[in-house]
Amino acid sequence: MTFYTILFIIAVLLLLARLPIIGFYIRAVYYGLCLMIGGFVGGIASIPYGKSANNHFRMFKIFQFMTWPMGIEFELRNAEILNDEKPYIIIANHQSALDVLGMSYAWPVNCIVMLKSSLRYFPGFNLCAYLCESVYINRFSKEKAHKTVDSTLHEIVSKKRKVWIYPEGTRNANNELATFKKGAFILAKQANIPIVPCVFSTHKFFYNQAEKKLTGGKCIIDILPEVDSSKFETVDELSTHCRNIMQQHRYKLDAEAANLNL
Repeated sequence: MTFYTILFIIAVLLLLARLPIIGFYIRAVYYGLCLMIGGFVGGIASIPYGKSANNHFRMFKIFQFMTWPMGIEFELRNAEILNDEKPYIIIANHQSALDVLGMSYAWPVNCIVMLKSSLRYFPGFNLCAYLCESVYINRFSKEKAHKTVDSTLHEIVSKKRKVWIYPEGTRNANNELATFKKGAFILAKQANIPIVPCVFSTHKFFYNQAEKKLTGGKCIIDILPEVDSSKFETVDELSTHCRNIMQQHRYKLDAEAANLNL
């Protein structure tokens, strides 16, 4: 294949990417390839460093560079909260696969992520996840989920880890947050560490699966003040409090994001 043929194919794909429905699939496939290739390249580059939570930053830089043509921008607020060296649980609302790109802009040092077990089979991404010491949780087996929570608790205590968790448990594009699963809050109570809420504004201005929409746009990421888990008597009280403050802040951010995406 000649150089000019490659340029022609790229030009055609760029033109097709501007079309409403065809463009959605081209951009979606491209994003998926960025996840695979970015994860694989980041993983290969991380091999000399061995398994380390901070390998994330290497993969994230590659991933951000590769996804730059998509035109999706993230504005991070109150990032200084993430600089605390003590361990904590960071919880975020989960809307779509684009959250992987969003979290790359708000990632603290010495942090691991809790992933659904099916992602261990995602090519490229799984290599990087392995080298970044990610934790997989089986949502369909309480016994295996409890074992994951116990092993993660050990990581927090022994290595002063921070842990990123999506407490909704699955992607949720609705304006209302789904009911939170208890895992993040059980960890926080047992390890006696705080919760740090991270709120993403809606993706609907640039991504909508039902409408086959995937364009450039802006998303706000706001880090809220830490929540002292020791001040709540039960896991349910802690979970409800965190969901309420995140939901109220989500409304505020969505209103701001509407103006940013005019």
